[in-house]
Formats: sequence, C-alpha cells, structure tokens
Amino acid sequence: MLTNEPISIQFRIPATDHLGKNEVEGKIRFLAESVELDWRLKGNVFRGGQQEVETITLDYGEIEHVELKKRWWKLSQIILRISNPASVEDIPGIEMGKMTLEIDARSREEAKNL
Repeated sequence: MLTNEPISIQFRIPATDHLGKNEVEGKIRFLAESVELDWRLKGNVFRGGQQEVETITLDYGEIEHVELKKRWWKLSQIILRISNPASVEDIPGIEMGKMTLEIDARSREEAKNL
C-alpha cells in the first residue's frame, strides 16, 4: 500500500441457504500492520435482531491472494484466500479460506484505493 491511512470497506456475504438464515454483513479494514475483519450475522425473521459483532485480525502474511472483481466498470467483490482456513472458519459462506466479499455500493469509492 502506498498510504498509511486505513481503508475501510463495508461488505456482505450472501446467505448460502434459500431462507437467508446465514447472511453476513461486516467491515474490512486494511491497516498499516494487519487486516481487521468485523462481521456479524444479519438479523432476520428466524433469528430476530442483529447478532454481536465479532472481530478477526489477520496479518498480511496470512493472506495468500487478493483479487478485485469488477462488474460494469465498478468494483463489486474482493476475493481473499487465507493461508490458515481455521482462522475464518466461523464465518458462514467461506470455503477453505476463500472469502468472497461483496462490496457495499457506499464503499466502492474507498475500494478504489486498494
């Protein structure tokens, strides 16, 4: 990264079930020394209100691969591959350390700074 300013991006991970019970929303922050991932299960009719926010801190060495995907010239997804899948196994929608984060429309400008 060229700047020491943290980059914060709001994201969601769509539910993997048809009823939408395990949809995830959160924020990923790219800091100078590490990446912080704040996430929670989105509230719905089955679960009630919002869940508590959980935080995972990842060193840059734990991230094997980062990919930015565009759709119609706009950043739409960040795909991260984590070297230790156990560190993110509690997050629904993540398979073997591969995280596909859908960028919230309000965070697309900030995502351009990656």
